[in-house]
Amino acid sequence: MLFFATFLPLLALVSATPLTKRYSGAKIQSSRDSKCLSPNSNDYSNGVQVVTVSCDQAQTWDINPGSGSVILHGTNFALDAGTGSDNNEGVKIWTSYPGLFQQTWFLTGDQRIAITGGNQCLDEGDNGPQTYQCTPYNTNQVWNIIDGSGPAPSSTSSGPTPSRTCTAWSN
Repeated sequence: MLFFATFLPLLALVSATPLTKRYSGAKIQSSRDSKCLSPNSNDYSNGVQVVTVSCDQAQTWDINPGSGSVILHGTNFALDAGTGSDNNEGVKIWTSYPGLFQQTWFLTGDQRIAITGGNQCLDEGDNGPQTYQCTPYNTNQVWNIIDGSGPAPSSTSSGPTPSRTCTAWSN
């Protein structure tokens, strides 16, 4: 009986710990112009450029707050930064290799998506999404997570689905 009396408060403490929300089927929206990330083609293959489009036409992503891959929902393609170390390098989709440097992103507390262990952030430049040195107060590097509420991507879409804004991640 003493065992239960001692460990019951600890059990309550552990069960009260909030779980971090995983975003599945979410859209990634730029604060610069409110457009969303999407592959430039519905023909998903290695090297397809990622662009920004109207959010009602954008594909969705699976994102874990903290460090990990950003996966095109319903596929095995990850958001890929190329070398992950150069400014102005366009981002693309590539077969997911968990732990690969250029595919391991970190969702920061100030709404940036940065290469884990590097100094490059996802940035919406004049020519589209790219990597660029993480810079304070650079609104090109601020991204919102939007609930996609839609099906996995396919080359035959049934049309756009409404979006609901999610709470931004926090660390």
